[in-house]
Amino acid sequence: MDYSDEVPSRTRGTAILVMTLIIVAGTGGIYLIGPRNGLSGTSSVRVAVIDSGITPDQELEQRIVAERSFVEEGYGYGVTDNTTEDSAPSGVEHGTIVARIVAENSPTARIVNAKVVSAQNQATVTAIVDAIYWAVEQNCSVINLSLGGPPSSYDLVGEAALWAFSRGVVVVAAAGNGGDDGVAGSSVESPALLPEVIGVGGVDENLQLYGFSGRGPLRDASVKPDIVSFGYYTGVGGTVFGTSFASPRVAAAAAEIVTYCHANGWKWTPGMVKALLLASSRKLSSQPYEVGSGFLDLEAAKAYLENVPRREGLPLVACVLPSLAPYDFERWFINSSSRVVLTAYTSTNDTWMVTYAGSGSPYIGGPDIIEINQTKSFGVRIHVMAGRRIDDLRIQIKLSSADYRYVSCHLQFDAGLPLAKIAFDVSHTPWSIDSIYGQFREFYETATDLGMAIEEIGWQSNITLRLLMEYEAVVVLDPCAYDTYRVNGTLVRNFRNYTSAEINAYRQYWEAGRGLFIVGLTNESIHLPAANTLLSEFGMSLNYDRLPQIRIVINSIESTLLVTDFEKHPVTHSIDSIDYVGCSINITGAGFPLAWTTVRVQSGSDYEYELRTLVAGLTSTNGSRLICSGSNYFLDNWGILGEYSSDDNDDFVRQILLWLIGVI
Repeated sequence: MDYSDEVPSRTRGTAILVMTLIIVAGTGGIYLIGPRNGLSGTSSVRVAVIDSGITPDQELEQRIVAERSFVEEGYGYGVTDNTTEDSAPSGVEHGTIVARIVAENSPTARIVNAKVVSAQNQATVTAIVDAIYWAVEQNCSVINLSLGGPPSSYDLVGEAALWAFSRGVVVVAAAGNGGDDGVAGSSVESPALLPEVIGVGGVDENLQLYGFSGRGPLRDASVKPDIVSFGYYTGVGGTVFGTSFASPRVAAAAAEIVTYCHANGWKWTPGMVKALLLASSRKLSSQPYEVGSGFLDLEAAKAYLENVPRREGLPLVACVLPSLAPYDFERWFINSSSRVVLTAYTSTNDTWMVTYAGSGSPYIGGPDIIEINQTKSFGVRIHVMAGRRIDDLRIQIKLSSADYRYVSCHLQFDAGLPLAKIAFDVSHTPWSIDSIYGQFREFYETATDLGMAIEEIGWQSNITLRLLMEYEAVVVLDPCAYDTYRVNGTLVRNFRNYTSAEINAYRQYWEAGRGLFIVGLTNESIHLPAANTLLSEFGMSLNYDRLPQIRIVINSIESTLLVTDFEKHPVTHSIDSIDYVGCSINITGAGFPLAWTTVRVQSGSDYEYELRTLVAGLTSTNGSRLICSGSNYFLDNWGILGEYSSDDNDDFVRQILLWLIGVI
């Protein structure tokens, strides 16, 4: 749930491991086409509002056709609340407002009230899951979820949303309020991040994106949110803000499209409805990873629907995102691989031809034929082989299928000459924010501004000496980070261990004279023994401590330790301070401290002071270079942008990169 005064703190570092109070958290199958359960052309469309309940006024009372409270002890709540009136968490009648938006924007829609949020602002996964199943049983054509949570590999609510989609239901969800003015990077919540779900961001009355609105790209480079609408609502009690209030506008539009199809005797599918709303949206000046296809335009959608081909009464609509690439912050280089992930939405299951044209088409690789069953994501690889810079390359990626109008994505880019080729290894972290699209976007931009081509290693199977040797340096980010979720109320922590083959590959890579930058965190966030199996190859290990020793959070920003003690070295030249939240490093081999702090520790009844290494270095006679840190804070988006305490984080990161490749 989203409130203007309750924007959630960003999920990064250890915060991503903490489940939010309101938590929601590709399957294949045959998608049902056409009116479900024998709905006739005169039936009113039902929209499920899975929220905090509804306290109806006279208008809403006439629109509600079914209601049930899932706030029961059996679902994990502290007390049972069998009433279906709004629980008004944090004093806001959230569900009532959402229902009112649906009613005002879809005059004939009927509302199904599923109460899952308690007065304590809590909703359990099992309650939300059962509410989704119940909504489908109640013959709902549309489900609105103005709630969400951080992505998880064990996403029961996401699975329920996919099941509803497979049963012919349009699922709409708020993108979330963790946008942080774009600093956060990937911040779209689940289930809005699922391709089958219409993820909705929020804009103001001038169609400008709200700073709080969750945005992408997702870790896999795909576009989210899908679409935007007004992220506010003004009623008798004042104005409330949040993507919670954009989502029901899109849900209402979906209901109107279903009603329009019924009135014309047409069939419909959730894929068709999504493709239609996206294809007919009003284009905005913001980036696609901020606003998706654009601003919701219901009247344009109806006009669009009138003019598309139909097959056996089913309008054939298709849309692909993004329509333009690369993203504005991406820089591509010759002799380096870049990728674009396209997500297509269609009315039904069809075979599509993919063709590539333009001056850059010799450099692109991707599928020629794909099967799309209402939604499909696929990647293309761009690798410009050349000995010099090439500007203004253009590629049209065209998707075509029988009876459909074709859709396309246009690429326009320059391929620069790189200073070096560097890999970001995120193969051992499950966190959705750990990518060049998430909390390391500014790190990526810092590197590419230096002329460094950046590629990501996302799979453990790619940690081989042959692949690693393609890079002058490799940055290992958040190794063995915990994937944390709950199963039947029990907290489960998994992590990705290093195999002996992976460790041998890294050791041989370093011994070959290459650069390594290993970035760890505390044992709250990563599995230290597993991470230390890699570090021990270089005579280092991460310690079981936390610095700073006292955690303070102000305005959702965690206070950092301002590190001011440095060894004289090219990496630390002219650096006065860096920000640090993490653990210290134990050096057992030939490594040397680059940055440290003094810590007061209790020894019996007295206190002693210890020096603890925070950043360490290592070199060899054949030119190998290594940096190790127990914190990623100085190189995340907030650190590089100077939003903690230090103004030197960006320079420190630049000098690390340049030192690793031997420039300084």
